[in-house]
Amino acid sequence: MHMNKSTKGLTVSAVLLAVLAGGCESFLDVNVNPNAPVEARMDVRLPGLVTGMVHSTYYGDPALAAIEWMQQTSYNAESRYYDEINRYEVHDGTPNAWWNFAYAGMLNETKLIMEEADPDRNAAYYGLAKFMAAWTWAFVTDLWGPVPFTEALKPTIPTPAYDKQEVVYAAVDQMFDEAVAAIKRAQANPLVARPGANDLLFGGDLSRWLKLARHAQARHRLRLAYAPYANTQAQAQAALDALQEGFTSNADDADFEYAGGDGARNPLFAFQDTPDLFKASALTVGMLLERDDPRLPIMVEPALEDGVYRGHKNGEPSQPDSMISRVSAFFTAENAPVTVASYAEAKFIEAEARLITGGAGAADAPYRAAIRANMEKWGVVPSAIDAYLAARPPLASLADPLEEIIREKYLANYLRIEVWHDWRRTGYPRIQPVRNPMVPSIPVRFRTPAAELANNLENVTATGIDTGLLGMTYKGPDVWWGGN
Repeated sequence: MHMNKSTKGLTVSAVLLAVLAGGCESFLDVNVNPNAPVEARMDVRLPGLVTGMVHSTYYGDPALAAIEWMQQTSYNAESRYYDEINRYEVHDGTPNAWWNFAYAGMLNETKLIMEEADPDRNAAYYGLAKFMAAWTWAFVTDLWGPVPFTEALKPTIPTPAYDKQEVVYAAVDQMFDEAVAAIKRAQANPLVARPGANDLLFGGDLSRWLKLARHAQARHRLRLAYAPYANTQAQAQAALDALQEGFTSNADDADFEYAGGDGARNPLFAFQDTPDLFKASALTVGMLLERDDPRLPIMVEPALEDGVYRGHKNGEPSQPDSMISRVSAFFTAENAPVTVASYAEAKFIEAEARLITGGAGAADAPYRAAIRANMEKWGVVPSAIDAYLAARPPLASLADPLEEIIREKYLANYLRIEVWHDWRRTGYPRIQPVRNPMVPSIPVRFRTPAAELANNLENVTATGIDTGLLGMTYKGPDVWWGGN
């Protein structure tokens, strides 16, 4: 798997403190240069922001719930201690930590950096903060739909009003543009202060941050392709436009590297000790077996009992642990990097966008390039890649080319929350809900946090969101763009 910059001895636990201690002057005053206070403060904050973005947001608990709902993993036990996530139940207290980390942590810290940084003199830090703010705002509204935005992060407004998702998305797209412009200003000016080893993702390489920003913008522009009243063709073309400055090969991938050991482990490593929480699902294993997919032994491990690849069916009674495949150590080893965005995903975005703008014939080449890029990244031998692609019929010959594109994207985005977003947009892959669910359908949003219900109920109620468990389904406004 492609590697990027290492943590240079910093532990994940240590750098996360930078986000969680955002308002703590004693923390921020450490090693502050009185002759350059702005640069020093930003330099201290950046490692925590980058780590928070990857470790606790993109690969945090919301993502783990979503990939279980999307049946990439399965829970092989009878009952959970608190939330029955396998049956689509999330208590209203659970999202408090997720909400607070996004608002009090990530968004507050990016706001402070942008307030301190001159958009020109500190263009690099300003641009990175602007990008991570845009990315986090998009993440928050994708989880909850309507959220506090215009009045958020203002100490004088303790109960901020909620904005419609359309408002947040429009602002996010503009923020992506502003982030890219700032990064370009920094690239053009050698005197601008810029990160180095404190950038735990790209080691200060602004060209890679620019590509990631455009990739994220393309992802979110395509998210709106099937939204109510959307101009589908225009949204697809806007995604293609953003991709022009995005990833061009697997070498561009945003992979966060973990050194391993205490405080520096891949977040999925925790499931090595609790494998029943993180078993391979019957759906994913079945999809891989169906096509003799060469990624099967990379993605899951054979059952210990008999060496057979066998997934657990989501929502069904538990089976002997030794009879069910685990998610592979390729993804869960303590020093395995995690992928935030990939060239393969970019080609799948392109394939879907070109399907919209030019038809199945135009989508076929990027669809195949996406599969090849993913298989090459994961180490599949060239002959197996060629054989797999040769067995795939032209998209133009299929009754529903979009279903095929999303099917392959679902596998390439293994263990990433993007599969939930794609399912909510397109309805693919086709997923059979579990038996005896706690709510009547697969969740399309996360439940409103208990803290908001206790402290900001009037504004929550004004959105029309169901404040009970049914708030996770289509009762009340779901995510605006999730029309399928």
